[in-house]
Amino acid sequence: MRWAIGAGLVLAMLAFGIGVYHVAGALKGGAPVVHRPNQISAPPLAGTMYVVQAGAIYRFHHGSFTQITAEAGWTQPSAAPDDQLVAVRRQGNYSDLYLLSSSGKTVAQLTHDSSSAAAEENHWAFYPRFSPDGQMLFYAFDPKDPFNSYRVDLAIFASRIDSRSRTILWTHPNEFTGGDVNPLPMRGGALIYTKYSIDDSFQVHSQIWVQKRAGSAGQALTSPELGCGQPAVSNDEKMLAMVCSKGSNQSVELDVASLDATSLTLGSPATLVSGQLLASPA
Repeated sequence: MRWAIGAGLVLAMLAFGIGVYHVAGALKGGAPVVHRPNQISAPPLAGTMYVVQAGAIYRFHHGSFTQITAEAGWTQPSAAPDDQLVAVRRQGNYSDLYLLSSSGKTVAQLTHDSSSAAAEENHWAFYPRFSPDGQMLFYAFDPKDPFNSYRVDLAIFASRIDSRSRTILWTHPNEFTGGDVNPLPMRGGALIYTKYSIDDSFQVHSQIWVQKRAGSAGQALTSPELGCGQPAVSNDEKMLAMVCSKGSNQSVELDVASLDATSLTLGSPATLVSGQLLASPA
C-alpha cells in the first residue's frame, strides 16, 4: 500500500511539473500563431512566385498571395511549358507528379506510383524540373532494390511527358544515402544536382555535382566538407546559388559563385546569408 501511495505521489508531482512548465511557457511566449500566405501582404515583385504551406500551393503576384490548391499534400512546384506548373502530390507511402494549370487545376497525372499489390512496391517521385527547352522532365525517383524494397535511394530520371516515351536513368546514387536530388538541367545538355555520400566515419555529406551526359560518373563542383546542396542558376547560367552547412547542424549559409557553363566549373563563392535557417533558392 505504501508503495502504491508513493508511486501515485511521484506521478502526481511529475504531472504537476509538466503542467506548470507548459503554462509558464504559454504565459511567457504567448501561443504561436501561424498565418496562411493569403492572410498577409508583401511588396510586389516582378513576375510570379509559387510557395507551399501545409500541403497547399499559393501563387504570389502583384503583392498578394492566392491559394490555388487545397491542402492535399502538394509540394515542390516548378515551372512547366505553356504557363503551367509541375508539382508533387505526396501521400502517406508514395508520391506522384502532376501537371497543373497556373490556377491550380489538374491538367494531367504524370506518374502512377501507387501499387495495388503491396506498399513496399510503391514509389516516390520528387523534385520535378523541366529542361530549359521544355522538352524533358527531370525528377528524382526510387528505383527498387531487388533485395530490399524498403531501401530508398533516389536516382534522377528524365522523360518526356508523353507516357509512351522512354524513361532515361541519369544518375547512379551512392547506397544508403537517400540518393541524388535537386536536378537542374542546363541549356547545353548537362545536369547539375545534389549528390550525397558517406565517408569512412559514417558521416553523410552533400555536394553539388555535374554530369555532361546520362549515366556518366560526373564530377564534383564542391567539396564534401562544405555540405552544399539545393543548386539554382541565374537565367543567363552565369551564377549558381547553393545552400551550404559547412559542418553545422544548426544553421546554414546561402552562397553564390560564378559558373562557367562551358567548362562547368565554379568560381570562389561569396556568402550572402549566414548563421540562419534557409532553403530552396530560386
